[in-house]
Amino acid sequence: MRMIIPALATLALASPVMAQDEAAQDDAPDFAALVSVTYECERGVELPVVYINQQDGPGHVVALIEGRMMTLPQVISASGARYRADGDQAYEFWSKGDMAFVYYGDEDEPRQLLGECVAGEAVTEG
Repeated sequence: MRMIIPALATLALASPVMAQDEAAQDDAPDFAALVSVTYECERGVELPVVYINQQDGPGHVVALIEGRMMTLPQVISASGARYRADGDQAYEFWSKGDMAFVYYGDEDEPRQLLGECVAGEAVTEG
């Protein structure tokens, strides 16, 4: 499982780039690093996450939430790192230090799905 998530994260972000012609690929973002972390959450839930840090621009997080692979773009936060996808997949992943939380729903009144998630050992690739 630990090897599958980074591979899927790379594939999820690379797929649009693969569909472009060679000239357009030169404009594709450069990845600084992929950081894989598995969080241990309340009720014994494991939350595998891959942080995709880009050299230019905001990053993304790929997480397995409620059995679905989610790619969430980084958004502005007052504290910590916040990633959110709006629309019909209104999931939010928020991390600060070695803690993380997962929310779902409207940005003004999200419902907490997972709380008190503590990071395990991080593995950096790239």
